Amino acid sequence: MKVKVNDKDKIVPVGCTLEQLTQILGIKDNEPVAVALGTDVIEREAWKTTKLNDHDKITIIRATCGG
Repeated sequence: MKVKVNDKDKIVPVGCTLEQLTQILGIKDNEPVAVALGTDVIEREAWKTTKLNDHDKITIIRATCGG
């Protein structure tokens, strides 16, 4: 199925969770990131159970130092 991650199309398996998506994208478990599904920020604890749907819009924000 197709989702948008930071405004770019990404093909993911049907039934993919947010946790699986972050793994596909190479985001490490301890990496400081925020993930929003649509307009809702999803707590990291809920990534395992939050399933994606076709055409979902996901925003991933990575924390950086030095502004």
